Amino acid sequence: MTQKYRDLRDFAGQLERMGELRRVAAAVSPKLEMTALADQVLRAEGPALWFERSPVASMPVLANLFGTPRRVALGMGADSLADLRDIGHLLASLKEPEPPKGLKDAGKLVQMAKALWDMKPKRRRDGPCREVVVDADQIDLSTWPIQHCWPQDAGPLITWGLVVTRGPQGVERPARGRTSASTGNK
Repeated sequence: MTQKYRDLRDFAGQLERMGELRRVAAAVSPKLEMTALADQVLRAEGPALWFERSPVASMPVLANLFGTPRRVALGMGADSLADLRDIGHLLASLKEPEPPKGLKDAGKLVQMAKALWDMKPKRRRDGPCREVVVDADQIDLSTWPIQHCWPQDAGPLITWGLVVTRGPQGVERPARGRTSASTGNK
């Protein structure tokens, strides 16, 4: 597995060139409208959508980025779904590795270690994520295009958020879980 993208912007650009991402220039509301469009396109196995404008925010929204198995494979650096399965086997073997039974198996462990090293995040002091800095007292989530996805939802929700909690003293590993988070007042 080789890295094929410098960053998320590069990945999105390559998807756009392949026809796997389409830009939506019209202003689309994050209250129900973005979800309705994204859901309709996803059900048709269509492209990811880059909503360029919304009535409430100046920042764009990228929807359905990994909405199809093909885009998941592309995002993982795989050329096909079969290659994606190989990546899945690699990740599964990292979770529960088996001791080598011979020299050939030891060589596979070296390949696995190299793959792990290549996946290591890089820490940087600069980069696109630091182009805009908002101080804590200036954060107002109502100015962000956070989607209110379904009429029954209590309000706009940040979906697929990772919540990390710490257990009682003496428990070293924190618990992690995926949950939606309400935006609250601000």
